[in-house]
Amino acid sequence: MGNQENRIYKSYFVESRLLSVLMSIFVMGARFLMFWNNGLREYVSPDCSFVWPYIEPYLSRSPFIPLTLSTGVVFIIAFLLSELNVRFGIIRSRTTMPFYLPLIIFSVHPLFMQFTPDLVAIIFIVWALFPLLSSYQQHHKSAINAFHFSVLIAVAGLFYVPSLSFLIVWWFGLAAIGNFSLRAFFSSLFGVFLVYWIMFAFYVFGDNIGGFVIPFQSSLFIRIYDFSTVSQITVPQWGGIVVIYLIFTMAILADIQQLRIDRNFTKKVLVFSNTVILLSLPLQILFFGQTFFWFYTAVAFLCIVLSHYFSNISSKIEINGFYIFIAFLTAYTLLNTFTRLSPF
Repeated sequence: MGNQENRIYKSYFVESRLLSVLMSIFVMGARFLMFWNNGLREYVSPDCSFVWPYIEPYLSRSPFIPLTLSTGVVFIIAFLLSELNVRFGIIRSRTTMPFYLPLIIFSVHPLFMQFTPDLVAIIFIVWALFPLLSSYQQHHKSAINAFHFSVLIAVAGLFYVPSLSFLIVWWFGLAAIGNFSLRAFFSSLFGVFLVYWIMFAFYVFGDNIGGFVIPFQSSLFIRIYDFSTVSQITVPQWGGIVVIYLIFTMAILADIQQLRIDRNFTKKVLVFSNTVILLSLPLQILFFGQTFFWFYTAVAFLCIVLSHYFSNISSKIEINGFYIFIAFLTAYTLLNTFTRLSPF
């Protein structure tokens, strides 16, 4: 009986391409229904973006524009995570979870309906994983790969400047996965310099040098959350915060148990993903109310961890745990769609 349940689970929820198609249709419908019932939440740009002031005026023409664009961003993130697994074989078995799990998770709350610069920046943060992972056992290409991922992180910085801080994390990742050297270090700096030199030239030709400085200034003076207002957080909100952090903690701890039997490359990728999550969550607390960039990042890398874990489980308890998790996400999506009972 247990083997039959495992075969059904693998066939219909791990390997099925049809499920990815059905989930894509379901997610698009769910996002539209949530938008139809609740609209879009107001978004105030923190002036930490170079390109956002040029994009934002077009978004106000119709609420369907940001909804469509945010949905497109979610699908791009899901595609990149799926392609990352296909190209580098992070998960040993065949699986479609790296595609459809991000679609579901990035659609459970109205927060993900917004088209914001920090959400767009996540595309380039995930994309920067490709050159980083390409450096594994290719030490002679570490400088080229460092240049490539620094350019992508720099482009993410054009949308949301604080994302440049991930360049340091990628340097440590290169040291763990590939080969960090002085040449790779200067190649990565050159990649950042190249992107921002082009952007600086754009502002010079537009006779607006001061505009080039504003995003950096705004990023340096982002206010840290005023913890004296913690008492204003309601009991349901505290419960929501605890549930969110419990999900992240359980996912990381559960997946760590599987790392013992995985190959060295997968261990490095998962450890790096867990490190990004553990760095992002405290930063989200510090800058709570200013941006959701760090939470978006943590969710994207959580999808890598969850996809690896759920693709490799085989026991009845673990499989039932997956069904409960999907049921929880579905219930929370319905809660946010048809009621105002969500604490956030």
